[in-house]
Amino acid sequence: MATKTKPSPGVFPGFSEDGLQFLKKLARNNRREWFQPRKAVFEEILQKPMAALLFAVEGAMSKNNSPLATNPKSVLFRIYRDIRFSADKTPYNTFVSGALYRHGKKDAPGGLYVHIGEKESYMAAGFWQPKRFLLTNWRLHMQSEPREFLNVVKQLKGKKLALSASHSLQRLPRGFEAMEGTPLAEFLRLQSFVVMRPIADGEATSQDLPQRIARFALDVKPLLEYGWALPEAKPAAFVD
Repeated sequence: MATKTKPSPGVFPGFSEDGLQFLKKLARNNRREWFQPRKAVFEEILQKPMAALLFAVEGAMSKNNSPLATNPKSVLFRIYRDIRFSADKTPYNTFVSGALYRHGKKDAPGGLYVHIGEKESYMAAGFWQPKRFLLTNWRLHMQSEPREFLNVVKQLKGKKLALSASHSLQRLPRGFEAMEGTPLAEFLRLQSFVVMRPIADGEATSQDLPQRIARFALDVKPLLEYGWALPEAKPAAFVD
């Protein structure tokens, strides 16, 4: 769930060292009584720069006619963790993050995510846990036009990017068992189609970060365009 914020005027100043240190301190003091008196500081030195970063990325990408855009009502994700079904009851995320969506629509599949955290910072793009019908359409299209998808993989590899296998089935999905042993098998097991690139602390504090993220979005363009071109209707077969 995202939190509402207004567009940030001005340029992205880079995240401050104080901001990065704040996240490390929050990890050690993840309690309401510690965070609440410092909430305004968090908003000023972390949320405000993140909002400025995302609007700057949008501006940089608009020059390349990218449909990725901010959603003015939900630029940033919440600091509050959803602890309802978690054994970890610490109340706060120890990172600040936000996203850009296709035409700025939160529910549109395929987007760009930026994460600045106390343990790691990174940019990611692609299709995170797409709806079942879209995932089925993706697999069906890979099966019928394998060269097209493998060409996308090749283009990503040329930019030193690889699809994350962090959400992958142990077996091929129902209806695709015959693809075992083919070059597509590892990709048919995927439940998300996402690539990531790390952000070092020195890059997070740089004013050049928006341009770096915009270049990353261009590198991921073949993957995004592949997913956006798929049918949005529920397939007639292989609905797993």
